[in-house]
Amino acid sequence: MPSTVAQVRPYAGDPVQAGMAASFKVLFVLVFGAVSFNLALCFANTTVFHIGEFHVVACEALILSLVFAVSYRSIEKVHLILIGFTILWTLSFASVRFLLGSDKIIDIKIIRDLAIPIAFFLLGARARNAKTADTIVGITVGAVLVLALFEYFWVEGFTRIFNVASYYIARGTIEAHQIYQSSDLFVSGIRPAGAQGGRNLLPFIGDHRVSSLFLEPVSMGNFGVIAFMWGAVRSRFDDKLHLGTMLGALAAIVAADSRFGAYLCVMTILIMFLPQVWMTLAALILPAGALAVLALVPLVVTGSYDPQNRYIDNGFVGRFVLSADILANFDFWTWFGLQAPRMQVFDSGYAYIISRIGIVGLAIFWVVLFSVRSPSRQFTTFRNLAAIYFGMILCVSNSPFTIKTGALLWFLVGVLAKGDSEQSLDAASERREPYPDVAARQPAGVAREAISRAYGR
Repeated sequence: MPSTVAQVRPYAGDPVQAGMAASFKVLFVLVFGAVSFNLALCFANTTVFHIGEFHVVACEALILSLVFAVSYRSIEKVHLILIGFTILWTLSFASVRFLLGSDKIIDIKIIRDLAIPIAFFLLGARARNAKTADTIVGITVGAVLVLALFEYFWVEGFTRIFNVASYYIARGTIEAHQIYQSSDLFVSGIRPAGAQGGRNLLPFIGDHRVSSLFLEPVSMGNFGVIAFMWGAVRSRFDDKLHLGTMLGALAAIVAADSRFGAYLCVMTILIMFLPQVWMTLAALILPAGALAVLALVPLVVTGSYDPQNRYIDNGFVGRFVLSADILANFDFWTWFGLQAPRMQVFDSGYAYIISRIGIVGLAIFWVVLFSVRSPSRQFTTFRNLAAIYFGMILCVSNSPFTIKTGALLWFLVGVLAKGDSEQSLDAASERREPYPDVAARQPAGVAREAISRAYGR
């Protein structure tokens, strides 16, 4: 989701003042912590003590609080206005639904969902340059692959340490009766066998969908897409090929058997070389186009989605039909966020966000993302790819709202929004360096001439 409306300046004051860029360790701990804290909670639930929904909410609140605290030097008045508007808009709609009896509680989860992009975007603005993000992405990809190998080759040992099913049951995300084929893995951790089931990417490696740090394969696949987009964009605009990041990302997608992730990687390569005006326009109107197609599906496809009887399928097409069916059941008030939907909306990201903040709210926050101004073509390319990734996945899932993948995505957008700043801080430092120091590194004759020109003597 969107982040801010102003042109992002790396730092309000002098870019070489000490402490203006956050340290790498702080940035890494916050981003990697957001990616992996569920793994730590799963370990605690398996081996130490019972974990509940409260512990998950408390960890997310702590992470977001720390991110905002570290990002305070990036926060300007326009950001405070955006944060205040986000809170007031979401609370107003939640309160109306509660007062009308549509919701049993004032649901504030949507505030967290929209706070994640804002917080981590601002955190990205505290990074020294894109090379900092390269390192964070590289370490994270490496950690994901190492744990993925452990899970794949020794799944029994993995689940003894990380009982994923028990963790998600404890936090209330799934119910015990849903674990019918995946034992101690997530409910979708094993592809169902049979004519219409089984692994799609490299079938010979088995039906196990690896989850690694993310505990469930959907987020694993989404992470792979984000890392691949970063590696592809950096390879185009940097002075080297980020092949390790891209190959690691593809390995994560294959391990998770993310068909949709594979499609998006192919789209990334094709779209990245389009004229930026076309690319920006396509990303900007994507939600409108997606909703228009979703509105037409019930008029073309008859019947109803049934994952047990496999009406169409349980993949992207089937979930797209389900998403369309959910939206088709929206009444006028639900479209404007004033009444809760009659069907569960977790399989439709558009249905989820519209039912929480209304279609007007979706349009506002989407436009906010594209109102971010930056001189960097690298930023524009990555921002557009991130928007396409987000807008496509919303057709079939609300998974892009999770902090496990959202934290990294919006951090990377924030890093690039500062502009082409690979050497901005170093260049600024050079410009401020005293003339005598510059001269000291030159031959004596050149040094005397430089000093004479500099001081007018």
